[in-house]
Amino acid sequence: MSEIELFHEWGSVQSFKVRMCLAELDLPWTSRRIDLSRFDNLTPAYLTVHPKGLVPALRWNGEVFVESSDINELLVDIAGGRLLPSSIEERARARSWARFEDEVVHPAIRPPTFNLILKARVAKIAPAAFAEMISRHPLPARRDAYLAAAHAPFDHAAVVTSIRTFRDVMARMERALAERHWLAADSFSLADVAMAAFVDRLDRLAMPALLAAFPKTSDWATRIRALKSFAEAQGPDNARPDPLVNTAAVATLIAEAHGQAPTLEMERF
Repeated sequence: MSEIELFHEWGSVQSFKVRMCLAELDLPWTSRRIDLSRFDNLTPAYLTVHPKGLVPALRWNGEVFVESSDINELLVDIAGGRLLPSSIEERARARSWARFEDEVVHPAIRPPTFNLILKARVAKIAPAAFAEMISRHPLPARRDAYLAAAHAPFDHAAVVTSIRTFRDVMARMERALAERHWLAADSFSLADVAMAAFVDRLDRLAMPALLAAFPKTSDWATRIRALKSFAEAQGPDNARPDPLVNTAAVATLIAEAHGQAPTLEMERF
């Protein structure tokens, strides 16, 4: 088998999906870490791999593949079809969940991740060093938007909106899990791999309490966390330092998302 090289970051949601897929399929791979905290994704060397400076990217047979769900489909093909259920309907469901993670879940994850984790990291970088690193961004519009967002006040409304989206996501999962053991079928599939990244990010954002209102989804998340592939996808602790999320602030944001009036604590954000 040709060598699989994965260009990824340990804290990246979409990279997590690919690492878990690799682990579930028992495919050997070589790690090419792209340290996003140092903007390694904007270096000329990496931009030759992925011109948009995004992770993950995967090189196999001399060709580079991008987009996490497409990469996972490729890996399933390499492994002979494992992680796709047997019936046509179940396979369609699995792909639908993967698309749902890309189009709904991942965009909703960005605001709380940026506001609760990444802004704190940027604050530790000297302004001149940060400006020099971000100046290498290949897309001027995204560069300018990142600069503006990094120095803007905490976006309270965006985080609350994301939390409400998370609840809608879990309600959809609850309905699916009322009908089958896993999301797309009674067997574990690409659907569960895709949404496992959501569980990992909820934990990183100090938001696992959101699962309590959805018992079947909470049970699914417990089963996901117990998988060896989940731990392997998380990677080494020293590559994913504790994000130091303000758990008290998260609790107040969750309360507001549940319809409670903002407290003085909430209004500070």
